[in-house]
Amino acid sequence: MIGNLDILKFLWILILSGLIAFMLMRLYLLRWWKCRPKMENNKQEFKVKVIVPCKGADVELSENLKSLKNQNYKNFSIVAVVDSENDEACEFIRENNLTMMLSKHQWNGSGKVKAISTAIAEDRDSDIFVVVDSDTRVNSHWLENLIYPLSDETVGIVSTYPVYESVDKPGIWDHIKKVWGYVGINMMEFRPTRFAWGGSVAFRKNFLNPSDFDEFSSSISDDATLTKLCKEKSLKIAYAKDSTPVIYSKESRETFMEWSNRQIAITLSYSKSAFYAALIIYGMTIFYLGILIPLSILVWNVFLLGYIPFILLILLNMQREKNRSLKIAIATFTIPFIFIVNIIHGKRNPQINWRGNTYHLDEDKI
Repeated sequence: MIGNLDILKFLWILILSGLIAFMLMRLYLLRWWKCRPKMENNKQEFKVKVIVPCKGADVELSENLKSLKNQNYKNFSIVAVVDSENDEACEFIRENNLTMMLSKHQWNGSGKVKAISTAIAEDRDSDIFVVVDSDTRVNSHWLENLIYPLSDETVGIVSTYPVYESVDKPGIWDHIKKVWGYVGINMMEFRPTRFAWGGSVAFRKNFLNPSDFDEFSSSISDDATLTKLCKEKSLKIAYAKDSTPVIYSKESRETFMEWSNRQIAITLSYSKSAFYAALIIYGMTIFYLGILIPLSILVWNVFLLGYIPFILLILLNMQREKNRSLKIAIATFTIPFIFIVNIIHGKRNPQINWRGNTYHLDEDKI
């Protein structure tokens, strides 16, 4: 007769096998992304407007703006949008000979959304809008790879996700931010979990009809609203892997937690069910990692094999690095705990500070 202990062992083996299979698939997909043939360049000629909302002097802002100008794709123009001519960013915008526009405040959205809305409203003849953050560094193929999928009318938005790098010798919080960012990359690599990342996103001009533009221009989060509109239109979100940018920063515990709390708070406000889903996923992850040692001591030492999926996850993150580091492994281990802190903070404190402005996400429209 099969006892309860045997059933427990059997169920655990099934769960473990599934987790290992999933992680092996993730490792294979990472290798497939690297080895897959490069797409042909877009043969359709689009006129592209690149919109860069700027506020303050981001780390290495001048180099970031230079990278936007240095594109293989030629039929494009860049407009940098600022709140004031006295903004610190203006010096760097002029230094790079970019067109500068003052943001109009007739809309109710966040500062970034107002800047984007201003550029869209003033445009007359572009086919595609590309929004890119001022702290983002791109490669020379960034633009052509980002707009390529928009040749397909079933695609509403094309986006990518950054790699986070330190401007100085990276510390543990720089590594944690890098690994935190891998979660976004993982989501982008699977179609059901893709979203519009506002730091590098492209869409056709006709994507926003007048009512959509009204909703967008009154929102706080540009990426959350674009994602919502794309899903409502039953259009695809494409992932431009070859357009992956780099964001340079220098993180401390305070700066990282402020940043990550803000990211999660916006997500939770956009989707109320995300709080419970994330709490269950990361809560169960922590429980799973914690229960394996007592189970291996009290029940069956084979339970220690349950750490294999987590080891594979560490290998997956290390595969993304040119220089493998013990800090990447440590950062990978801490991410579930940090996410739990982010989730609880986002639920209890829906107020965020963003580029000098304060938004209360329970009151302001996302």
